Order: sequence, then C-alpha cells, then structure tokens
Amino acid sequence: MSALRILALCLTAALICASLRTTHPQIASAVALAAGVAAMMLSTEDLGRFAGAVRQLEDCASQGGGHQIGLIKICGVSMIAEFASDICRDAGEAALSHRIDAGVKMGVVAAALPVAAEIMERIAELLA
Repeated sequence: MSALRILALCLTAALICASLRTTHPQIASAVALAAGVAAMMLSTEDLGRFAGAVRQLEDCASQGGGHQIGLIKICGVSMIAEFASDICRDAGEAALSHRIDAGVKMGVVAAALPVAAEIMERIAELLA
C-alpha cells in the first residue's frame, strides 16, 4: 500500500510543481525535493522487508560468498544516485545528471565484478 501513497504524493507534487514552475521556479524545486524525500521516507518499510528477505535468502544459501550485502549496497546507491540525478535534471543541469548516471554505472559494474568472477569460478568447477 505504500506504493499507492508514494504515487499519490508524487502526482500531487508534480501538479503543484507544474502550476508553480512558471511563476516561482525556486518554490517548485523545493516542493519537488520535499516530495522526493517524503517518498523515500515512505518506502523505508518496504526497504526493511526487502533487507529481511535478502537475509533469509542468505541464511538458506549453504555457500554464501558474502556478496549479498554488497548487492544490497549497490541497490541503495543506485536508488540514491537516481534521486540525485533527477534533482540535477529538474534544476536544469542535464550534463551533471548524466555524469552522476555514468559514475554510478561504472561503480555498479566495478562492485559486481567479484560476484561475476565467483559465478565463473563455480561454472568452471561444475564443468571440470
């Protein structure tokens, strides 16, 4: 149900921002930022459930390599970076927004490389 609340909040904020953008662009940006922070706060319960499910999966895995926490961090960083990128884009800084996106993509790939290496090792063990 929090998804519906987030949807309603963001749509309402978008309508308010659209009406304010022509006369008071600074206030519109502040409303968008506040709505984004409120939406993130509303999603903390779902994030807690997600973390619990990942912990449960980790307990079920007999040979966990400890990469689950890294994957959760990657998801968190990606969400925060998308939020920052959207703020930059709304502020008219499209180039800065693209730099954030590119930097996070490189970081995600770098963080995922150990997981990919472990998968390749396990495939090699199975084929040997």
